[in-house]
Amino acid sequence: MNGARTGDTHNSASPGTTHPGTTKPGSSPTATSGSPEPSGAVPDTWVQRDDVEGFTISLPDKTWQRQANGNQVDYTPDGGKHFVRIAIDDSPDFPTPYAHQLDLEQQLTKLVDYRRVQLQSNTFRDCPGSLWDFTWTALPKQTPFPGERRAIEQTYLSREGVEYAIYMSSPAADWDTARRQFDVILRSWLPKT
Repeated sequence: MNGARTGDTHNSASPGTTHPGTTKPGSSPTATSGSPEPSGAVPDTWVQRDDVEGFTISLPDKTWQRQANGNQVDYTPDGGKHFVRIAIDDSPDFPTPYAHQLDLEQQLTKLVDYRRVQLQSNTFRDCPGSLWDFTWTALPKQTPFPGERRAIEQTYLSREGVEYAIYMSSPAADWDTARRQFDVILRSWLPKT
């Protein structure tokens, strides 16, 4: 997998781009339930997926189905209304994940009501990274799921020089659940080896 990715509207993550899913439309991602998990733990109800691209990720339940999306991989429970997207770039064009996200943001500022919530350098698993959180309004001509949306992306550069982007998008109304799920997905993430 090689190439850029981000929000849901350009070559890597088009804010309204969806693909046919195998679950019924309109369903929402499942929130974690049951006993509280120890800090940093992945809930035992979540399902681990060993992807053919070599990475491992845990998802809220078995309804999250894999969909190839160009040079990226999406997992969605509802045909793209809610999804997590993984992009792997073996030859990144930018010196840092932050520089890459700044470049991608320039493309997304054209989205209706685009607003940056956060974009800052960070460290992810002891590697240089960047966290980007933003909102926009998806139009009916762009997606079967129009309306206010929100997305978050953790990008990092591995010690081997591979850039990974872990991106999640949902309707803004579902953001509290999606954000909690994103945190668990990051805890479960294992890069390709």
